[in-house]
Amino acid sequence: MSLREAGIFIRDKAAGFIKRKTGRLQAVINNKKIKTKTFYLYVFCVLLPVLVTNILIINYAFIAARDEKDKNINNIVDSVIYEITSSLESAVFVIIDVYANASIYNFLDAHYDNDGSYLNAYNRIFNNYVFNASTKFLVSGITLYSDNETMISGGRFFRIDDVKNQEWYRQYIQGEQNVFIYPYFDNLEFNKRRMLSIIKRLNYQGNNDITKIVKLDLNYGMINDNIRSAALNTDVYVCQGDKILFYSGKEGVDIMSDYNDVSTIPMDRVQLHKRFSIYGYDYDIYLAGYESNYNDKLLNNLWILIVLLLVDALIPAMMLSLFSRSITKRVLLLGSYMKRIKLDEFELIPECEGKDEISELLDNYNLMISIIKNLFENEYKSKLEQQELTLARQQAELLALHSQVNPHFMFNVLESIRMHSVIKGEKETARMIESLARLMRKSADWGSDMITVDQEISFTEDYLNLQKYRFGDAFNYKIRVSTGCGSYLIPSLVLVTFVENSCVHGFNREGHAGTIFIFIYEEDKHLFIQVEDTGVGMEADEAKELERMLNEADIGKLQKSTSLGMLNACIRLKKCCGARTRINIESEKDVGTCVIIKIPLTDIKKEEQKA
Repeated sequence: MSLREAGIFIRDKAAGFIKRKTGRLQAVINNKKIKTKTFYLYVFCVLLPVLVTNILIINYAFIAARDEKDKNINNIVDSVIYEITSSLESAVFVIIDVYANASIYNFLDAHYDNDGSYLNAYNRIFNNYVFNASTKFLVSGITLYSDNETMISGGRFFRIDDVKNQEWYRQYIQGEQNVFIYPYFDNLEFNKRRMLSIIKRLNYQGNNDITKIVKLDLNYGMINDNIRSAALNTDVYVCQGDKILFYSGKEGVDIMSDYNDVSTIPMDRVQLHKRFSIYGYDYDIYLAGYESNYNDKLLNNLWILIVLLLVDALIPAMMLSLFSRSITKRVLLLGSYMKRIKLDEFELIPECEGKDEISELLDNYNLMISIIKNLFENEYKSKLEQQELTLARQQAELLALHSQVNPHFMFNVLESIRMHSVIKGEKETARMIESLARLMRKSADWGSDMITVDQEISFTEDYLNLQKYRFGDAFNYKIRVSTGCGSYLIPSLVLVTFVENSCVHGFNREGHAGTIFIFIYEEDKHLFIQVEDTGVGMEADEAKELERMLNEADIGKLQKSTSLGMLNACIRLKKCCGARTRINIESEKDVGTCVIIKIPLTDIKKEEQKA
């Protein structure tokens, strides 16, 4: 299959599927009343689109508000990160200037013979531009340390021996970072405060046998103020390890107290947590307390959306209600007058409102009723007389059929008794005559042409018992009537006629007997009467011709035919059970024949319905 053929095949399949589904939907819609259809039209074409549209708009507004909130929170955190990063980088730039300053290395490495020479060198180095520039970069102080024994501790320069016992120095010695950033609480009695220092070893040049380090103290208060400005009235916590370094809350930070622990952060209020790294250190930022009034504004204006929704829903509902009432009122009026026709009440609609298509329909109805009244007045009597004549003719035909059944049937039964008496002697004749007497009484009783299936089965069993005497043990029969089928009314002697035909023509060869099966059951809203024999059978063409002749049987063909039995039965079946009654014949040579009578259940009555 080529690509083009495959495309055509898929297209045809899709079109067929859509057509089937559309047809089923159209059938469902056609079964609904106009008022229901109008309601469906309103729901699916007005109400649902309006609801869905408004819900989507409101949902989009809330989503936009949420996204705006998330964006603002992220921007605040990014601003805080920028403030911290820029502060640390500015401080590191100052340290790098110190790290690369040759005059500082010379001052820290020099050997001083006396205090006077040291003070002269100190005064020269103190005015170095690095110390002056540091005041512009959020730096509160720069201190340099050396293990040069000829130095005098004081000002910006100290011997390392003076700070060996301080916590920040011990942490620096234990650390391995190139740039050591250390927050701590300076617990000096005269100057307690929070500190954030950057410490680096000076080993770029000079005498590396002399240990030299630079310690830069950041302006903690100024950095925290910058963070508060960037936080925009939110609670931002900047943490390193288990310490809260900075906090932007309204209550502020007490720089005279030690750092708080991370466990004090109300994690249930945290709206965003972000981690960033700088110079090998990880910092965690927690943001809480961000409040957006966008949702409040949206909720405050929600009544406008509700009013618009009601307007969009109610106005179409009112208009559709008017249209529906205009249509259904007059259609129901027409329907009520149409129902009266079933009661032979042909009345005109007095007032036909409007000038639309329904009004034309009402006018046409009045015209039709006027014509019908004229027809009834002119032709009713003549047609009634014709119907009475037809009914009389049908009754006469039925009486004629009855008169033909009895002699034809009784001749065959008597012949069977005669042949059996010759063969068996007179001892069993009494029993056969008893069955024959019952048959004669039933065939002579024409009080009603319609009898129940159970009565017809009883009559048929008497006949089959006589045939069993005739054929002996080589002949058998089986009868099965499904539950509920025994009370259906059928013409008398119909079943026995087809059974007799099987016995006479199916077992007409000497020494050839067999079995007759009779099944009566309901299926697919029909009553089935099935007579099957294991006789000599016939050719398929003969069976089809016989089936056609029986289904087309009428009084004229019966009068011309020399074979009365089954033609008689078929005519009576169609007269009493309707023209839709069908006869099917299946036969195979030397195997047997099956005759199936199919009667619609709507054309047949039960005994309790007979009245």
